[in-house]
Amino acid sequence: MFEKFDRIPVYDGGCAAEGFYNAGPMLADDREGATAEDTLMRLITGTTAEEFAAYGRKLAEAGFVTVFENSTPAAECVQWVKDDIHLYGVYNRLAGEVRLFLDGAGVTADRFGYTADGGKTEIYQYGLYYDPQNGHTPTTTNCGMLYIVKLADNSLFMMDGGHILQCSVEALTGLYSFLHRITGIPAGEPVRIACWYVTHAHDDHLAMCVRLTRTYPGEFNIERVLFNFPSYSVCRRGYAEEPFRLRETIREYFPDVMTLKPHHGMKFTLASAEFEVYYTHEDVIRADDVTVYPFRDFNCTSTVLKMTVDGGSVMWLGDTNLEAEGHIVKTMPREMWKADVVQVAHHCFNHLSTLYPWISAPYAMLPNSYFGGHTPENLSKLADVEACLKSPDCIWYEEKTTGFVFEDGEYKVILEEDRVGGEHDGIGLYGTYTERILE
Repeated sequence: MFEKFDRIPVYDGGCAAEGFYNAGPMLADDREGATAEDTLMRLITGTTAEEFAAYGRKLAEAGFVTVFENSTPAAECVQWVKDDIHLYGVYNRLAGEVRLFLDGAGVTADRFGYTADGGKTEIYQYGLYYDPQNGHTPTTTNCGMLYIVKLADNSLFMMDGGHILQCSVEALTGLYSFLHRITGIPAGEPVRIACWYVTHAHDDHLAMCVRLTRTYPGEFNIERVLFNFPSYSVCRRGYAEEPFRLRETIREYFPDVMTLKPHHGMKFTLASAEFEVYYTHEDVIRADDVTVYPFRDFNCTSTVLKMTVDGGSVMWLGDTNLEAEGHIVKTMPREMWKADVVQVAHHCFNHLSTLYPWISAPYAMLPNSYFGGHTPENLSKLADVEACLKSPDCIWYEEKTTGFVFEDGEYKVILEEDRVGGEHDGIGLYGTYTERILE
């Protein structure tokens, strides 16, 4: 990978930080070291929009072709291609910084999406079992989230997948039936998953993808995978085994899957739903040492997406926490963040006292139980969300399954039903009994 940078024209202007940030691979296992799939990032500080535009012209003269562009109030974003080199550049206006990404795997942003007509897009906050005391036991947990977007063409955009302790056989069977029911695909026939997106590499956000794939081989066709996990060498403190089991499962069952490592400012459409990348872990790397991820909290490696469809918008925050918020408010303007619906970050475990007012969402979805969102320590964190709501009833909790559509400027409920599944039954990610105790 490093030799590819030698084939890329040098950026003129600013100050190039010494070294590269390894932003991690897509599906490769990097526990033993760097891989050919790793994305490498070069940071240039003290530069200007004019110098970034001049660099684009320099690349064109060298034979690079522009395949993607997106201009936002925060940044200029461009992707260039030449032969086997995929180079993505972001100029951040407020910081005066350029980040150049050399991707080792995946397609370019312009090739990832597609358009299709059809019916209304449906959004489901899928019910998971949360510990009734908002704690952890060998068979329960108080975190995890799973969202399902039924796209206009009857395919699915799956987001995260909960914790293994929320994936009992009963819960798994319930999800299997639910996905077949909302798509109208008979059991035994494949459900089309246009994309499975994982916000970050914590184990409470990905278990169902592995369980569904391995329990029902051939019944779920995953066409695309979207995530941006940092390198294990950079962030090994935050990693468990589960992200590597996810990668292994995707490699084994979907060898031809299309992958995209999302970078700031990337934009794509799935059917009629538009997605834009607002934040990744790469955005916070500092010039004093680009080889390290500077934040303490691994939750801040969550990718943030804004989804716009049917006249409404949802801000998907994952487990975004305070350190990420501090960076965002310095490098992005407030007006970009307004949305109709907010996914409450990190199961309501932390404050986002600036971002929630910026988003100013009249509707909210909280990936935790009602009890978990209303414990004494969480009430002040929830208050910033509630202050923006259209009414106190316009927040929904993931202890049950709720479906929504955007219609006539409202976020309307189209389905409410009880959660399926309770405490964990000891069946592991690969479908075998395990004695694993939650740490």
